[in-house]
Amino acid sequence: MSQTLCRPTYVELDEEALIHNVRLFRAHLPPETEIIAVVKANAYGHGIFEIVQAAQTAGIHRFAVATVGEALELRAAGLTDPILVFGPWESDCVIDAQAQNIALTVYDTSQLERLKAALSPSLSALKVHLKIDTGMHRYGLSEEETIASVAEELARWNKVAVEGLYSHYADADDLTSTYSDEQYARFLKIYERLRAQGLLPPLVHLSNSAGAMRYPERSFQAVRLGIALYGLPPEEGLDQTFGFALRPVLRLKSEVVQLRTLAPGETVSYHRLYTTPSERRIATIPIGYGDGMSRRLSQVGEVLIRGERARIVGRVTMDAIMVDVTHLPLVRQSDEVVLIGRQGAEEISALEVARWLDTSHYEVTTALAHRLPRLLKHAETREI
Repeated sequence: MSQTLCRPTYVELDEEALIHNVRLFRAHLPPETEIIAVVKANAYGHGIFEIVQAAQTAGIHRFAVATVGEALELRAAGLTDPILVFGPWESDCVIDAQAQNIALTVYDTSQLERLKAALSPSLSALKVHLKIDTGMHRYGLSEEETIASVAEELARWNKVAVEGLYSHYADADDLTSTYSDEQYARFLKIYERLRAQGLLPPLVHLSNSAGAMRYPERSFQAVRLGIALYGLPPEEGLDQTFGFALRPVLRLKSEVVQLRTLAPGETVSYHRLYTTPSERRIATIPIGYGDGMSRRLSQVGEVLIRGERARIVGRVTMDAIMVDVTHLPLVRQSDEVVLIGRQGAEEISALEVARWLDTSHYEVTTALAHRLPRLLKHAETREI
């Protein structure tokens, strides 16, 4: 069976681009700063197993996910590097995390009783990170006294090792906002309190991609790279502001599988949304909303064929789209189609797709379905 699993539509991942992005951050951050690769949600839709492999090639050996299930999948695939779970966990999964050396997040006092009851006395100590709510108001311990009390309590447990302390910026990508400074001040106060009490964990991390760009001096022991690792800016233009020539890792590719010429007045796709105003040449591309192509791209989105743009016509269907290639007379069956990425001198970025959909580029890539094969194009040189 071919690497593309017998279909011409797939995600191509550029390992060299990821290595390049890591190099940019290593040059920008203090030399001792560790990079945590955030690979939750199938590595933001890129493909978790392929991205972990590329990240390791780039010298990254610490990873973070949202769920215990994601972490267990990585362990089952053979990853032995440290993994942190950001999100909630069920009591039944604690022993799995303990057995598989997966670090869990403690973000609420209600977790302590469940954690203590679930720990196995016969396994090595479970690693945990304390999550501090400094203003995001999503997850995290808020009150200074509560945080200190939880740290003191966990320090007394034989089967728990508090490995990390972290928080999350709410709007570090907004250069007009000073809220990140307020969050940093709150975090630093907790940091100093725990350090004074001899309770400071060895791995402290605050910055996400935007924070790492904007505040390299606030890196502590590690930064968490998510969207920027994949060559996409946290906010459009932020990479350029800080001199980051990020390179997108992902290209979404397919090919022309059928061509037809339609007379004036013919209709295309479900509900006959599109009517040909004149004789039109229509290409069918085997990708649809079952692959993560939003139906909102109907009549709006574009693709690249032979280095030129072609508009989607009619409804996006579950497994296919149709595009108008009347202006491209040389198009033939099997021609490459790029839906996200560069082809020749033209490019359709995830940011552009997000503008068509009035959403975030995070959502555009994360929506790419698991059924799309992911192919990792290895770097010619693996030196970082």
